[in-house]
Amino acid sequence: MKLAIIIIVSILILLILLIGLSWVLANVILKPEVLDSDRLYQRELENGRLTENLYQSWIKTDFNLPSRYGYTLSCQLINNEISEEQLNNPSGKIKIAILCHGYTCGKYSTMMYAELFLKRGITVLTYDHRNHGSSGKAYTSMGYYEKYDLQTVIDWCYETYGTNLAIVTQGESMGAATVLSHLAIDGRVRCSVADCGFSNLKELTKYQLHRYYHLPAFPFLYLAALLIKLRAGFWFYDVAPIDGVMQTNVPVLFIHGEEDHFIPVTMTQKMYEAKADKKELYIAPNAKHAEACQKNRKEYKEVLDEFLDQYYFV
Repeated sequence: MKLAIIIIVSILILLILLIGLSWVLANVILKPEVLDSDRLYQRELENGRLTENLYQSWIKTDFNLPSRYGYTLSCQLINNEISEEQLNNPSGKIKIAILCHGYTCGKYSTMMYAELFLKRGITVLTYDHRNHGSSGKAYTSMGYYEKYDLQTVIDWCYETYGTNLAIVTQGESMGAATVLSHLAIDGRVRCSVADCGFSNLKELTKYQLHRYYHLPAFPFLYLAALLIKLRAGFWFYDVAPIDGVMQTNVPVLFIHGEEDHFIPVTMTQKMYEAKADKKELYIAPNAKHAEACQKNRKEYKEVLDEFLDQYYFV
């Protein structure tokens, strides 16, 4: 009898530990620790991803959009003198770049990329994902729900400026996953840029479980998947940007840091190989996660300009 009680208690403790660790894993995906907008602004200033004088010189309009899920999306429309002229008096299609930030970041994290598009006379629209920055609180889904928010932002562009649009989407990390996943549900994009994105959330989580936590996929991955489904309503098995890549005819520029160990470069290489055509690949030397542009600014700009010249300015 005493032995049976010990066995039962041991099993209960083991189950509690398994569920507890799986709950923590689920929270890493659903409830990441994010900085508020003011602190994020200061961080991006300090790490050189945002130049204050340049940012302050731009013409900016802040506004909120209602998402289809009941929260608001905090948006910012950005122009310089060249892009504002094309927006108000287009010689051809109105050109807009929609920028999607990464996991735990915010719209201030996209300013390094905004500069590159503004220099080409393209209006920039950037926004905070759900549960990030000044947008409303809802579970982060690593691109699953975020792709529909991106669709909402594009809807706003069409409602505001009409159908004479040329939209390019660009994303970093989770933002890249969002941009690529969006291609499976919306064909209104002329081309896309995916910087250090992942191909499949299940495979990424398995990789990170092993690398950072030294834990096996079973049973933690599967318990976390069930908890995520019960709490947030989606299977993270369904977060597979590579599916969008294989389904779309939209040109995609894939970018990844050669020394990225957070999201392995092999994931971008796999997506590049999976796309039939209209694709370019740039592996940035000496760059870790989300450092490709910062560590290789000149080459990054040249690669982006060549891609835009080939697929966007046509």
